[in-house]
Amino acid sequence: MAIAAATRRESANVKPVLSPQDEFPKIKSQSGKQQEMEAHLLELQADIINREELLAEKEKYLEARTLELNEREALLEAHRKVVDSRPSGALSDEAQSAGKELVALQALQAELETQEASLKEARNMLHEREVYIEQCENDLVEKSMQLTEREARLEQREEDVLSAEKRTGAST
Repeated sequence: MAIAAATRRESANVKPVLSPQDEFPKIKSQSGKQQEMEAHLLELQADIINREELLAEKEKYLEARTLELNEREALLEAHRKVVDSRPSGALSDEAQSAGKELVALQALQAELETQEASLKEARNMLHEREVYIEQCENDLVEKSMQLTEREARLEQREEDVLSAEKRTGAST
């Protein structure tokens, strides 16, 4: 009312605080650029995620490789100890120590085979877990998309009902 009264007066010179024309010219001209930048940022984000996943896989591989190398080093050290403990005496002593060495090496070999089997089993279990987690993530994304679509349909129905009520209310 006050604006209408002020504009009716001839002496009143009313100017809007903000000019509605060309109010945001930079945003309008940069909307395409902004969309390109956002798309590029999303691509970079996806690339970073992929690289982090590859890095995590490589780290897991390196950890397994380090464990395997440590086990081999322990076996080599045990073998050295057996060889160093061998007396440089008579031939009968060498035959006895060779028998003891053989028994010790067989025991170490059996232990290493057991450890290798458990490592393989652990790797298989880890792989199965990764596959399961990926499947769960995919299912979750799919369900999220379904819920989003369902929500959009419900909102559209609600808008349709409201517009139908307005039409029927306006026509009566």
